[in-house]
Amino acid sequence: MVLSELSVAWNTAVGLAAVVTAIVIGSLSLIGFGINAVVDSSVSVLLIHRFRAEERGHAERAVRAEERAERVAGWAFVAIAVYLVVQSVRTLAGGSGHGGSIFGIVEALASLVVLPFLGGAKLRVARVLGSRALRADSMLTMFGAALAGISCVALLLERAAGWWWSDAAGALVIAVLLLGEATRTLTRSD
Repeated sequence: MVLSELSVAWNTAVGLAAVVTAIVIGSLSLIGFGINAVVDSSVSVLLIHRFRAEERGHAERAVRAEERAERVAGWAFVAIAVYLVVQSVRTLAGGSGHGGSIFGIVEALASLVVLPFLGGAKLRVARVLGSRALRADSMLTMFGAALAGISCVALLLERAAGWWWSDAAGALVIAVLLLGEATRTLTRSD
């Protein structure tokens, strides 16, 4: 439960900051990362309810919360991926980027340091508990790290090399990965 609480705290703060920064500078990969962080927080909140129900001896509620969290994670992957594809295609068709923000780069770097540790810890606990929902939540966290990495590289390439298309291209790569994980998550939850 502590890992889920840490996820909520980190991802709420960083996710909201990333979304605001992304809106201001127009970064697709950064907004994808921010939305993913907020969704990760939501799934973690559902898992906290699952763990609390289990602690109170409400096994049936815990199972329902687990199933709900897994479905939310799966559909969140789909929603984020669709958004990224649509916006990336619009950006690439328009032929212009936004330039790299130093704050966005620092934000992405901080998450690139924190999220792999948090996601890995949640994945280990998910294996011990046999929790598919916690596994899906850990994948959201790991994709958050991937998004942070892609955002960081894209923003650096835009800032240093002027590659206006790098942000949209990075967002498309993440969208494909998210759709693959959505398929695995949603087929397991049926």
